[in-house]
This record gives sequence, C-alpha cells and structure tokens, in this order.
Amino acid sequence: MQNFYQQATALAESAEDISGAAQTVVLFRIALERGALEIGMMPTIHLLSKLLTMTFGIMAGDEDISFDGVLDGFDVDDETSH
Repeated sequence: MQNFYQQATALAESAEDISGAAQTVVLFRIALERGALEIGMMPTIHLLSKLLTMTFGIMAGDEDISFDGVLDGFDVDDETSH
C-alpha cells in the first residue's frame, strides 16, 4: 500500500498544471469510484468519514492515532459476492 501511495503522490506532484484543490477533487473522485466498485458506496463513505475523524485526531496531536489498521473491517477478499 505504501508503494501505491508513493506512486499516486508522485503522479499528483507531476501534474503541475492542475491546482492542489483540483488534484484533491480528482483523488476523492477516484477514491469514491474505486471504493464503490470494491466495497460499495456506503462502506466507502464510512471509510472516508473514518479517515477524516482520524485526521482530526492526528491534527489535535493524539499520538495514539495513526492510519495503521484503518482498513480493518473493510477487507472484502474473503467475503462471498452477492
């Protein structure tokens, strides 16, 4: 996952003609579309909400909060498709 993060960061940084705000919109759109395909829209929105809540904790200086384990409960590899 770290490798994918680094690749996405490098790609965003290379898009010099696109503002940071526009890059953010594109990244959120990709996250929503990919998440909806893999785990469904409602779990994706829940995951985004969880990430925002964790980010607030990190910004507040809570040293016990990290993004490690954020995907716990969202792994659908073992689940049966419906």
